[in-house]
Amino acid sequence: MPSIAENIADIKSTVVTEVPAGSTVVLNCDSNDFDHNFMFWLMDSHPLKIIGPETSFDEKKYKYEVLSGKLHINSVSPTESGYYKCFSKKLDGVGVTVGEVEMIVHGSTFTTADAIKLSAIVISILVLIVCAVIYFRLRKEWNKYDGRTAVPVEEDEEDGEEIYNRTTTAISQPAPGPSRNQSSEHLLYGIDNQGLDTDFNSVFENIQIKTPSPSLI
Repeated sequence: MPSIAENIADIKSTVVTEVPAGSTVVLNCDSNDFDHNFMFWLMDSHPLKIIGPETSFDEKKYKYEVLSGKLHINSVSPTESGYYKCFSKKLDGVGVTVGEVEMIVHGSTFTTADAIKLSAIVISILVLIVCAVIYFRLRKEWNKYDGRTAVPVEEDEEDGEEIYNRTTTAISQPAPGPSRNQSSEHLLYGIDNQGLDTDFNSVFENIQIKTPSPSLI
């Protein structure tokens, strides 16, 4: 049974298409005409990719039209530049014709998918930074209170000794015992009488008046 390569008569046409990166491209299958039916697309890549009715491929990336054989490629990148061959078979099944398209993609290799991945990475880094800042702030606040324990207040020892405080310590009352001479205490400490007359001049005058003068006889 002859192979497809043996049935290929020639490449019907070669078309060059230049497109910007990130755009959606539509490649025409020039080998498909009234005498031929579309079979599949062959991509000159490593490994080879075949897009057709009986092959599996990324349906989000590639889409083909059965009748016209047009190939739709979404979000092209410079790495996808190359030759795309459209195979079509004659109606009588004798030969196969190939239409070739050279696609040249201009622009950066940075695609929409790469932008989404980069955004996810940046967001993840920001989240990690925020979490780290919150963690260290909480740890710093915790260290302020860590190690601080309440110091118990020791009660005064009941040994009969008192600590003097000029504002709070009351004068202790004398212990019961033998009576004292109040007059002697008054002489030693003075008389606590606010009504005591301190006009010493009038007192001396009264003493002189009342004191009888010595007799001359």
